[in-house]
Amino acid sequence: MAEPEFHKNNNKWFAGNILKAIRDFQMLEPGETVAIGLSGGIDSTVLLYAMAYINRYSPVTYDIQAFHVETFIKGSSEKMKDFAESLGIPFQTLSIHGQGEVPEKGVCYTCSRLKKGAIIEFAKANNIRKVAFGHHADDFAETFFMNLFEHKRIQGLNPVSHLEKGNLEIIRPMIYLEKKTIINMHRHFELTDLEISCPYEETNKRQEYRDLLDEFAKTSGLHMPAKRMVEAYFRTEE
Repeated sequence: MAEPEFHKNNNKWFAGNILKAIRDFQMLEPGETVAIGLSGGIDSTVLLYAMAYINRYSPVTYDIQAFHVETFIKGSSEKMKDFAESLGIPFQTLSIHGQGEVPEKGVCYTCSRLKKGAIIEFAKANNIRKVAFGHHADDFAETFFMNLFEHKRIQGLNPVSHLEKGNLEIIRPMIYLEKKTIINMHRHFELTDLEISCPYEETNKRQEYRDLLDEFAKTSGLHMPAKRMVEAYFRTEE
């Protein structure tokens, strides 16, 4: 796989917002190791590219690793490995294979639990305390609406989540970026398509709230409404 091109002046879409999120939520210290989870989707692909870019051009650098957790799909992760290594980033494939057959019910819950266990073990073995996922502002907004209307509580997606088991922190450096920006970045930088579709993926409420957010963005006329929600929710009075 050819190495993705970096252009020094192409940082206006993402570098400022990612560095701001890292600073605002104290996600990383300079020189700290962060393992970035590649799912095969656009979001995590763009996150890995963006963090590699920041490491190249920003005065603040980190030790970056990448990994993918193979689930019940048992798909090849070779394209992800090639992509990470084309950026000069070491890559490991984790697996939940051997954890039993695909359950008849609760596939997503079971898969999530097993993936979390695999990530914790990987982090312990490699002395890693920070794992980054490609969640973004739209994910925050969808979660906020779901919690508000389904569970009657005001809560979004945390930029930093602490896992007591394993003394591990999950960080989300793209929390200030909207999905449409990420899609445009993926297209503009001609990043590889690593998409892996899950045959067990369930149709759920999240899609309904994703559609609600899209409709709100169209009718409100607001610029970057999901990012505005993140900034309002985590605003601190000076």
